[in-house]
Amino acid sequence: MNNIKHLYSKLEKILSGMKFAVVIISLFTIALIIGTFQESYHGADYANRLIYKSWWFMFIQFLMFISIIMAVVVRLPAKKRLYGFYTIHTGLVILFAGSLFTYIVGVDGSIQLLPKTPTNKIVINEDILRIHYEKDNRAFVFPLPYTASSTLINEKFEEIELKEYYAYAENKTIWQDTDTKSSQSGEYLIFNDNISQNIILSLHPNSDFKSSTTLGPLSVHFMPKILANCIGTKTTDNLIIWNLESLECHTTQQLGTRLEKTPNGNRFLILKTKDKVLTFFPDFSPAPLTKDKAKILDSPLRILSLDVFLKKPNLFIFGEKISYYSEFKKRWLVKDLDKIAQLPWMNFKLRKLNYTETAFPTTIPELVTPIQDNNEIIKGDMSALKILFKDKEFWVTSQAPLKISNGKETIRFMLSKKELRLPYEITLETFKMNKYPGTNNPASFESFVNLLDGRTTNGLQKSHIFMNNPLKYDSFTFYQSSYFPLDQEQTQFGSVLSVNYDPGRFFKYLASLFIVFGSIWHFYLNRKRIRK
Repeated sequence: MNNIKHLYSKLEKILSGMKFAVVIISLFTIALIIGTFQESYHGADYANRLIYKSWWFMFIQFLMFISIIMAVVVRLPAKKRLYGFYTIHTGLVILFAGSLFTYIVGVDGSIQLLPKTPTNKIVINEDILRIHYEKDNRAFVFPLPYTASSTLINEKFEEIELKEYYAYAENKTIWQDTDTKSSQSGEYLIFNDNISQNIILSLHPNSDFKSSTTLGPLSVHFMPKILANCIGTKTTDNLIIWNLESLECHTTQQLGTRLEKTPNGNRFLILKTKDKVLTFFPDFSPAPLTKDKAKILDSPLRILSLDVFLKKPNLFIFGEKISYYSEFKKRWLVKDLDKIAQLPWMNFKLRKLNYTETAFPTTIPELVTPIQDNNEIIKGDMSALKILFKDKEFWVTSQAPLKISNGKETIRFMLSKKELRLPYEITLETFKMNKYPGTNNPASFESFVNLLDGRTTNGLQKSHIFMNNPLKYDSFTFYQSSYFPLDQEQTQFGSVLSVNYDPGRFFKYLASLFIVFGSIWHFYLNRKRIRK
């Protein structure tokens, strides 16, 4: 018993002592300083995940709370000269209680407003996984950890196992081996004296990269290498026929096929195979068409109409060869791409970086630290979750949903943010932006909104929201936060409002009054001792 009393006395002395309080307050201050820098460079959400809402930061605040309580306990019974001291510490306890209430029940999110479109959806910066079984329409929602680093979940749901979660990720390109025919893939650099652009193209069906891309007015097409043998051949109709299975190509003259026209002047071609008669309209589709113009994709035959590519600059890449139409020579030129090839547009050149027929490019998420610029995340704005399904790994990201099949039905996975619904709707009537003279940089922006609440008889409220002038309604506060363009010319904008619900605000104000009043009272009661 004496040992227990001695231990309690020693622990009480430590927790109520000035040294313990100084250490805890110092740790709290250092964490706040680090959090301020993290918020400035990496965004408020990252700072919340890393520091402000982490378990260790909450533990530091808990120790501060214990220190405050013990500082009062050791000074009991109450003494008149410490009435101000008791009042100050009562205010600090109320402040902690109010902050805890806000942390548990409060809401901190955002709402996006489109012009003339009512909405009541608040988006919270907390990731959730939605799983939907399409056949029997079953849906499940799993909250994901609110952390900044990689987190192992290791939870199993039916035949699905949730593995690793990244709150901030970027797509990383990897090359996977394959034995699929016509799996040509390549990486190239197109450049001139002013700009350069890296492009990855692939013909593999499982690749995350397409076989064509657009660089300004120039269209780049990655084509089967067999076509390089035919595209340079002089033809009267500019048509090339190729077989996806036999990997052969021919011109219509070589096959002795006759090109005909419809009464409307549309060119068409009829090819006979062993079991089918196929009709092609090469100026509309490379695949054969049915009578109602539907594509027959199960046929290996394709027809390429070169006339389609004469209206604007087009570059064909056949792995290690290229082709383009020469306006000067009035024909398609084919060139080898050993190192660098000169292109006929704006002094552009093309360099081959990687070409393979045994691998294809795909992307997997990679954990990164987000980077913020002008209050906008420019790196790491994607979240990702690895799942294990029938011993195969899949990644579902916030940028695109994932669909997989278990043989019986399709399962859809989607990463999204947690949402709350308001009992009223807000509509953006007008968004106004003022710019600095002579620049396109915004000096200020403001929103004119209508709030419609069907619960009241006079539910329509018009409000003007701008800096330091929020909309307060039904315990929620709406601040003007940001905006986003709705068209490339940036003539129309949508508005972003930050939404805050702080149920502990009253206790925080009350605590502030206690602290101020207690400080004055403590100084008044001890003024004679200070003089002495």
